[in-house]
Amino acid sequence: MKYYVAPGRLNIIGEHTDYNGGFVLPVAIDKYVQVGIEKSHDDLVHVKSESFGEFTFDSKNISATDSWKDYVMGIFDVLKKDKGVNFPGLKLEIKSNVPEGAGLSSSAALEVAVITALNGFLNLNLTDEERYNLSQKAENEFVGVQCGIMDQFASVMGRKGHALFLDTVSMKYEYVPLNTGEYTFVVIDSGVKHSLSDGGYNKRREEAQKALEEFGVNSYRELSLSQLFMKRSQVSEISYKRAMHVVTENERVKEAVDILKHSNFENLGRVLNQSHESLAIEYEVSCDEVNFIVDTLKEIDGVTGCRMIGGGFGGSVLAICEKAKVGEISAEVKEKYNKEYGKEARAYVVDSSDGAMKMDNALI
Repeated sequence: MKYYVAPGRLNIIGEHTDYNGGFVLPVAIDKYVQVGIEKSHDDLVHVKSESFGEFTFDSKNISATDSWKDYVMGIFDVLKKDKGVNFPGLKLEIKSNVPEGAGLSSSAALEVAVITALNGFLNLNLTDEERYNLSQKAENEFVGVQCGIMDQFASVMGRKGHALFLDTVSMKYEYVPLNTGEYTFVVIDSGVKHSLSDGGYNKRREEAQKALEEFGVNSYRELSLSQLFMKRSQVSEISYKRAMHVVTENERVKEAVDILKHSNFENLGRVLNQSHESLAIEYEVSCDEVNFIVDTLKEIDGVTGCRMIGGGFGGSVLAICEKAKVGEISAEVKEKYNKEYGKEARAYVVDSSDGAMKMDNALI
């Protein structure tokens, strides 16, 4: 059996900007989805997931099931339709240590791991660009989640020791050094699960698009803060709020890139705090539990800043913490959260990673 892995990703800043033609600053992380692949004894595709169980499908006749299986079958579907790939019988074994529903993009890591495994094992000669674009297309068209390109892009293109500054319009990108020094990234998972295909995420996407129409522009690149203020009385309250988040978040991404180049993690924390406030109030994608974790973290010594991450409606909080205090910070948040909500929060220290790749041996 041959093994391939794809990393999850942490988005430092630039939330809900990727599908709005904005800027993002993700980093591939050292949590992975692994796919083991070999030929099967018949013409079918046999998939075995450590977390979700087993299923078998015929690659000549693929239809969506509205379940986790679609993230796997969607890759086969898009390769068949767009690249004319005829698949032999295959066995896939999937393992993952990317926390699910935590805003670390376990779904994109699964898609990228599958397409990377098929690309390597079947010698499809796909480019990096094809791998992330086809993975996104599978999620948009087969799974039915209108995600932007960031997650798949980061999973393919990640580089250890760097964040990725990406312009989602031109697809130009820059590797930004991550010299964290005495700080580290800690992800606190609220345990509140969300399914992005339930509609909240797609609804925000529609609202952000409608805001552009109300402002009379084709892109958020054409909207400045002063134009937002000038036209406030001419647009609906929802359109104003959604646009305000996207425009200010794009500015925060650019500011964060500059801050990272100077390795100023105290200053980066301030920008993260501003981002959370905008996500909670203007874009309205946070929830009580996540807000509680953010408010708790802000009061703890050793935390320079924090914000919700991921699609929203649950999930996790990213905190920039002093390495020496991670243990006590995590313990205090968990204790207060459990007391308030009777739920267990989980804390993960994450580091940067390279993008999807072939492994000599199983990693997980």
